This record gives sequence, structure tokens and C-alpha cells, in this order.
Amino acid sequence: MDQSVSETSWVKRNRLILYAAAGTVLLFAPHVMPNNYWLRIYGMTGLWIMLALGLNVVAGFAGLLDMAYVAFFGIGAYVFALLSSSQFNIHLPFLLTLPLSALATMGIGFALGSTSMRLKGDYLAIVTLAFAQVFRLLLLNLDRPINITGGVNGIYNLDPIRLFGFTIVSPVAYSYLIWIAAILVVIGCSRLKTSRYGRGWEAIREDELAAEAMGVNTTWMKLKAFAAGAFIAGWTGAIFASFQDSVFPNNFDFPQLVIVYCMVILGGLGNVPGVILGAVFLSILPEFLREYGAYRMMTYGLILIVLMALRPQGIMGSFSFLSKTRKRPDKDETGVLRASTDLYYQEKEGGKTSGPKAFSKGDRVVLEIRGVSMNFGGIMAVNALDFQVREREILSIIGPNGAGKTTLFNLISGIYPPSAGSIVYEGRKISGLKPHQVVKAGVARTFQNLRLFGTLSVLDNAKVARFCRTQAGPLSILFHLPLHKREEQETDRAVKEVLTLFGARLTGYRLDQQALFLSYANRRRLEIARALSTDAKLLLLDEPSAGMNPQETEEITGFIKHLRDQYGYTIIVIEHKLNVVKNISDKVIALDYGRKIAEGTYEDVANDKEVIEAYLGRKRQ
Repeated sequence: MDQSVSETSWVKRNRLILYAAAGTVLLFAPHVMPNNYWLRIYGMTGLWIMLALGLNVVAGFAGLLDMAYVAFFGIGAYVFALLSSSQFNIHLPFLLTLPLSALATMGIGFALGSTSMRLKGDYLAIVTLAFAQVFRLLLLNLDRPINITGGVNGIYNLDPIRLFGFTIVSPVAYSYLIWIAAILVVIGCSRLKTSRYGRGWEAIREDELAAEAMGVNTTWMKLKAFAAGAFIAGWTGAIFASFQDSVFPNNFDFPQLVIVYCMVILGGLGNVPGVILGAVFLSILPEFLREYGAYRMMTYGLILIVLMALRPQGIMGSFSFLSKTRKRPDKDETGVLRASTDLYYQEKEGGKTSGPKAFSKGDRVVLEIRGVSMNFGGIMAVNALDFQVREREILSIIGPNGAGKTTLFNLISGIYPPSAGSIVYEGRKISGLKPHQVVKAGVARTFQNLRLFGTLSVLDNAKVARFCRTQAGPLSILFHLPLHKREEQETDRAVKEVLTLFGARLTGYRLDQQALFLSYANRRRLEIARALSTDAKLLLLDEPSAGMNPQETEEITGFIKHLRDQYGYTIIVIEHKLNVVKNISDKVIALDYGRKIAEGTYEDVANDKEVIEAYLGRKRQ
């Protein structure tokens, strides 16, 4: 079995059967429970599933270590209790109280996220954990001088749910209500995962800098993940409060957070079906450990340790155990064979092609570097650079290690703001813009050290690059409105058209292959394909032939020229292989210690005395 496939075809083929089976179980399960005790467990399982899926959006999709999640669960529960009880004599109807509780929680989650999104990893965890502890202290102490939360006694005797003239009081009716709500959450999370939002979040989880450089507004998207997780937690908290008919501070303590994290990790971070299974398993497991209550948390810990050792991706990570797709043992994986479907080679060898007609070089200046400098703590990495790049020109940047080449790319792509000077693209100043804004303006890049989204498929890696070209919001995604469907169809068409340029190396069965399982050469190709998928017209290629053998180097050299000649791209290349520079360059610039020491044709620069000294060193006097 191929463990490199990101989603199994088995699930796709049998989706309707799986849905029908799950629906049948959910419909009849309440009527076959032996007693109300197990009926309550059945209802609580639905609540745990919703909680786990909400955390999966934050921690699984976006990779944010949110330790305040159970606090959001509590906020939703307490808001619901305050709006539907005698605590303040407010008795709003359930269909109004439920969304209000979820929206209030989402607002608080958004506010917390907006103040902490610049933090990462442990620091984000500390801030959110502090928020959770403050929230719990408020629950315990806001019973005086005005009784808001009821203190340790909580709030009880909540209003019964009335829907369409019926009052829900029986455990069976509550179970159906909970599972209907859970199904809505499952559908919502599944749609988010396969949308531009899901791809953006997963790109952030894999590599935040690369996601930003591919056009994802990472700060805004992390805020949306925080808000979405808080909404689901608040939604679940409101239903929990009604189901329990009361709320108490100890319902929202730290052990509850540990359990929810265990569910997400057990099922597989970012995996919706896996998280559901993890929630079901850990909802039922405690019932078999009642006699060993003191060891319950230890058991959870042991489960996590064993899982991390044997299967760190979770029980359903990547669906690999269900996959029936096998990797074909062909030589194409090494890049040695040329695929007959490769448009570039069809054109090169005189075959028929549907590609565009050849472009001629233009005189229009598309990029201007005006006196750009970059200072790192007194070290001048780039020193007063000035040059222009013309339309459909290939400019090669050469120089020894430490010359400032990659720093220059980081300045152009918006990763660093320049210390001095300005960068102008298509008449618009882009220095000072964020990387995702630079991509939207029309400039895309690759990286010296590969920065693919390893656990995403080849297809999804390319689709991430379309993020800044799409606009569908959460409502359009959740309700499958025409804008979302139209954009998804256009995204699929556009990226497959780009990937087809690379033939069988990135198409066919490899579309569903995780990027981390590609050969090195194919990963290099995928980075270029990802940059092309942004619809940028200026490409920054950082050592595109690094690590490639002579045949692969020759191929990538021809492909770069092909992009200029047949597709009209303007390209700046950082390259150490001088034979590549010689074959592709219209103009060459040599850097040394951040300064431009030569500019001109390859022959002029290669024979320049200062360039030779920069590479070989000066002779002793």
C-alpha cells in the first residue's frame, strides 16, 4: 500500500455507503440503549465530537496551540445559562440563545486571538492558558457583590428547550438534538477543510513563512481559525448547558482540555473522520475505567505515548491504512525519463501542443531596485543596490556565499522591509508590503531550502498558491454558494494546467501524493509549479537546479527559458552553476558583501576582474 497518498480513493468511492450506515446507526441507537445511563453517554459522545472538531480547526488545521479552548466551551455554556434561566430573569428562546452564545464566544475568541496572534508555540500556549485560568477564577468568584456566575454553586434550573411548539425533555429527544447539532458541525468542518480556508490553515501549520510567501494572509487566517474554534466551542457549550440543566466551574477545568486534546491527537491532527473516532473512543473508554478513576489520566497519557511512538499521525492520519493506490515503479521518479505528456518536451521535440505562442522580449521596465540596503545589527547584507529588470528578461544573480543574494529575494518578496531605498514593481512601490500582498501584486518566489507543505498533496500544494486569487468567505463555503463552487472549479482547472507542464512527474497518481514523498527533483519542480500557480508574472527562483544531476539540470535550464519564451514570464534567478547562468541569462549581476560589483552579459561579468577575485580571492602582493 502507498502511504504517500493524502486521501484514499476507497473513502471517495464508498462515501454514500458510509453516510447511510452512519445515519442508520444514529437513528436507531437511542432506542436500543439498555438504560438512561448509556443514553446519556450516547448524548455526551456527540458533545465530545463537537468539542474535538472545534479544537481540530485551531490545533489540527492551523497548528495553533490553544490552551484556552475549554474556557471558550465554558463561555458558551455560561452565556446560554444567563440568557435562559432565572439568574437574571432572562428567558430567551432556544433558537435565539444558541446562536447568541456561539457568537458571543466567537467574539471573545477573536479578541483574545487579535492580542496574541503574533506569539507562537509555547508563548501562545502560555497566554491562552493564563486566559483559561483567569476565566475559571472569575467563575468561582463572580458571585459577589453581584451574583453573576453563582460561584461554586453554578447556575441551575435552566429553561427547557421549546422547538416549534414542542418541549424537549426526554433523553431520547435530547440525544437526537445533540446529534443533529453534531452532524452540522461535522459537515461544516469537512467543508472548511476542503476549501481555500482549510488549505490556507494547513499551509500555516506546515510552514507559516511559506504560506505567507504563497499569498496567504497568515495573521488574518490564524485569527479566523481562533474565531471558528471558539464558535464551535461556544455552540457546544450552549447545548451542553441545556443538556445538563446546569453549569458549574468544574465542568471547564484543565483535565477537560487534556481529554479533548487526546481525542484530536488520537484521531490525527487535521483529520475530521479520525477526530470523530478519537472522540468516540475516549468518550466510551472512561466507562470501563470507572473502578480505576485514579488511573484514568495516566491511561490517557500512556495512550498518547504509545501513539506518538508507533503512529504519530494518529489512527487515521492520511487514511494511509485504507489506501489502495500503489506507487508505480517507474524511472520518472528520478526525473531521468521524459514524460510523453509533458507539454514542454512536446514543444521542444516538435510535437503538437496547445501552449501559447512565443513572446518577444520587451523594453518595458517591470522591476526597479532603487538604492536598496539591508542592515542586520550593523552588518550590511545588501548595500545600496540599484538595477532594473525588463519585461520577459531572465536576470541571473551570482556571487559567493554570503553575498546577499537570498537577502535580496527576501527584500523583493516582502519578508524583510529594506533599511533604505525602495522596490518598485509595475510602477507600484512594493517595499514595505507583506509577502502575501507582494504575491497578489504579481511577484512569486521559490526558496533555496525547499519549503513545501509536506503533508499536503501535490494538488493541494499548488492550490494553496491560488489563495490570494479567490475570495469566498466562510458563509459561501459552509453553504456551498455559487461563488465558492465557481472558485473551486477555476482553482482546480488553473493548477492542473500548470502541473501539466511538468507531465507525469506531477500529474496522474502523483496529484494525490503527499509532497514529502516526492523525489528531490520533483519537489524542486513542485516549488516552481506552486509559484506559477499564483498567477504572478515575475518569478524569483532561488537556486532552482541545486541538488540536481546533470540531466535534471539541463532539463530545468530549458524549462526556465521555456517559461520566458512561450509564456512571457520575467524571471530573476539565483544560481551557483555557471553553466546554467550562461545558458539562460539575458543579463547577469554579481554581488559581493551586498554590493553590486558587476552587471552585464554573462561574458562581461564572467571576465570581470572583481568578480574573479570575489570567487577565487586576490593574489598575494
